[in-house]
Amino acid sequence: MISVVAVDLDETLLRSDGSVSPRTLTTLAAWEAAGQRLVIATGRPPRSARRIPEALLHLPCVCYNGAAVYLHGAPIYARTIPAHDTLFIVEQLLEAQVPGWIGIEIEDVLYINRRIEKWPHQYTPDLREAATRPAAKILLSMEDYQAASATFAAWPPSARALLSEKYNLAQIMPSGSSKATALRHLMELWGLAMEEMAAFGDDVNDVEMVAEAGLGVAMDNAVAEVKAVADRITASNDEDGVALVVEELLRG
Repeated sequence: MISVVAVDLDETLLRSDGSVSPRTLTTLAAWEAAGQRLVIATGRPPRSARRIPEALLHLPCVCYNGAAVYLHGAPIYARTIPAHDTLFIVEQLLEAQVPGWIGIEIEDVLYINRRIEKWPHQYTPDLREAATRPAAKILLSMEDYQAASATFAAWPPSARALLSEKYNLAQIMPSGSSKATALRHLMELWGLAMEEMAAFGDDVNDVEMVAEAGLGVAMDNAVAEVKAVADRITASNDEDGVALVVEELLRG
């Protein structure tokens, strides 16, 4: 029986304009009122994951694609790339002279070596100055990643690359981190199994959680990799795809 709903934010719960529809908010409130659990599972950092409707701010949140879990606003789980490996990766990328920007997420601050308007960040011309602490992830465009990775043999075993064509983004993550791993930790804390979860997603960072959930749901706007492992495909994020399935679960 499904008792937990885990839902991605961008292009899953959130519509294209960044809002959550009234129907979806009402449905999720009904799900919680029925005594069931709801979890946000996003690639966003904590500061950005909080930019959602106030009615959802109390929810447990898996951030950084599973590198961190927050419960009641406090961190209860974290995986990071060790400081020495963070510095090694940054130095490799800098030596490859990628033309675009490189970013490092450390303790909910994004350090970037170029000034960009896409995300709030701390401009750091020499990223080596920031890369002295463990990182939740390292970011750059996918084209820059592909060009840079051709110039050296391998990443340290503590890191892995997560590549999203949908967002043209390469995210170098802690090895072993995923939304599924983080959600499994949370479910075990609650004494529940992954089979009791319904998981909704749209991009490659959602593949593991959709595959491992008792009910894996791909949005109609999801990439092929997510649809391939899903138990079902719902409507798009602009057509209340999450609400449609949760309403069915509420009806039993």
